[in-house]
Amino acid sequence: MVNSPENSIKGAPVTRGLKAIDSDEMRSMATRLVRAVDTLGRLPRTAGTHPAGTRSAWPEMIRESRFAIEATRCVTPARPSPSSIDDLDRLAMLLWQLPSHQRQLLWARACGVRWAELCHRHRRSRTTLNRDHRRALAALIAAENTQARQESA
Repeated sequence: MVNSPENSIKGAPVTRGLKAIDSDEMRSMATRLVRAVDTLGRLPRTAGTHPAGTRSAWPEMIRESRFAIEATRCVTPARPSPSSIDDLDRLAMLLWQLPSHQRQLLWARACGVRWAELCHRHRRSRTTLNRDHRRALAALIAAENTQARQESA
């Protein structure tokens, strides 16, 4: 019974305490992950932190000129609050405590990747991925609870 579906996710052991986590807690954690993705997208970018596709070959003085065409400028979203940045940091550290397949699944769903695309990428059914997603959320909640207990002790 060591490798039964209830005890493992792709061979990774799952603790028995995960079944005690209710669906409201899981929804709350999923919402926090979506907010973390949004926070990461709203963080200010400098010249060195832009993704490769958004760099410009134009000299800096021309891009910042008031004569630049307005249609080429992007309106930057509002900066995230310090508390949302702190939550992003906490969740990022907790995600690193999970196995890579759980981490990737949680982040992909938080980024809005559709189930059909995830089924194609992982070559698994939606039902299986949904179960794995719930287990990954439960593992993330358990990791957060464990960390909170360690900090309070």
